[in-house]
Amino acid sequence: MDENKSKDAEDSAFIVAQPVHLDDAIEMVGFGSFHYYILFICGSLFAAVAFSVTSVSFLVPSAQCDFHMTSVHKGILNGASMMGMFSGSFIWGYVADSKGRRYALILCMIMDGVFSIISSVSQIYPVLIFCRLMSGFGVSGATVLYSYLGEFINSKYREKFLCWMEMFWTSGVILLPCVAWLIIPQTFRIEYGFFLFRSWNLFVIICAFPSLILAYLLVRLPESPKFLLAKGKHDETIDCLKFVYKWNNKTKDNFPVTSLILPDCINEQSNSFLNGLYESTVGLFTSKFKFIAIITCIIQYGATTSYYMLMLWFPELMNRFRWYETSYLGPKNMTNMCEIVSMFKTEPEKIDQKCNDDIDQSVYLNIIIIGIACIPTSLIVPLFVNKLGLRFFLVVSFLGSGLSAALLYFITSSLENLVLSSVFEALSSVGISLMYCIAVELFPTEYRGMAVSIGSTFGKIGALMGNIVVGVFIDELCVIPILVSCSFLIISGLLVLTLPKTGRTNIK
Repeated sequence: MDENKSKDAEDSAFIVAQPVHLDDAIEMVGFGSFHYYILFICGSLFAAVAFSVTSVSFLVPSAQCDFHMTSVHKGILNGASMMGMFSGSFIWGYVADSKGRRYALILCMIMDGVFSIISSVSQIYPVLIFCRLMSGFGVSGATVLYSYLGEFINSKYREKFLCWMEMFWTSGVILLPCVAWLIIPQTFRIEYGFFLFRSWNLFVIICAFPSLILAYLLVRLPESPKFLLAKGKHDETIDCLKFVYKWNNKTKDNFPVTSLILPDCINEQSNSFLNGLYESTVGLFTSKFKFIAIITCIIQYGATTSYYMLMLWFPELMNRFRWYETSYLGPKNMTNMCEIVSMFKTEPEKIDQKCNDDIDQSVYLNIIIIGIACIPTSLIVPLFVNKLGLRFFLVVSFLGSGLSAALLYFITSSLENLVLSSVFEALSSVGISLMYCIAVELFPTEYRGMAVSIGSTFGKIGALMGNIVVGVFIDELCVIPILVSCSFLIISGLLVLTLPKTGRTNIK
């Protein structure tokens, strides 16, 4: 009997000693505490991105007096982060595919944290603008986290884990106004000559800390195994798998993998950054994945245009409805939103002797309510994605948010506006997040980072275009933004149906 056991052990050792595919190796090292930890790190990183991106909405009104900002200055400050994200999204994809997913994430989060801290103590408006632009440039690379997380997870859990990212984003959206509500209303002032430090400065510093902390925690994690093997780094890939195995099993003994099958084509790095960036982009759009890349870019453009167009409009709508309901003395028999909006004309700013930088408490509360409204979708999608699939939820989210955008035309009260804005945020934000999830499965390792980032770049272009459309038409023809948003979301939902099915398959 002992002889039989010895023979079985030898046969088992012989089997696992043979070179295996990386996907089989990922299955063999097991699933456990390491994967939950990396989900927590990547999710927390996504929440930190929510902090960085949306903190500007509180920075603008609370810092306007210190910098003597006009409406033009506010618009530039709002757009600075978006311009940084637009320019950075494209570059970080190449960095992730050439230098590594973890490398790109560490660098981008350090850049976001450092420039956010500098912006918090800047005393000159151009310095503030530059720092917010560089912060946006850095944080735009955070979309790489989908590739980084997905390349550690086996096919059984991958889609579910990637979908949990939206829950972390929602947590960030809810937590940020709570932090702002706690810090910004404080009235302390620290003055020393030219230097002034107030509550909004402290708020920006607090929002920067998560990025720096997470960059440090990422340093202690390994690089993606699929990236390492795609670069031909066989031994480093084995070490990465040992790291995961040890974490999951609390031991390195009996590690089941000794050799891996190298990919047919090793992805070599170009010596020149610009040449490599060009080759990576051309390589994607001349490969067999070019049509999928084009479709995902169109979907990202349409969905993100609609999202930012309306989400940046909702606070303005709240103000106009509040004016209509509390200050308008004429007959209140308006039949749709555009009639109410057109009554409110923004007069040219008058220079007041006393600047008011207080934020009404209802602003904090409304943003918290909108964030809480995202919780149901953030929970439902990861729980049922393995049964229904990513495409199902993408179609439902885009078509549903398109319908809610169309219904905006008929609202006549601030309560109706709050309800519809909550529904729109819940559906459209989860749809945009799921586009990053599905891109991880649609593209192979050598194109994955670039494909995700180019899609994000088209999304940022859409965000800028959405701001322009709203600014031009909000007063006279508010039906135009509604029509554009509704149409783009419906088109995006239909285009999703043309994408290949995903789920329960090994990513390349």
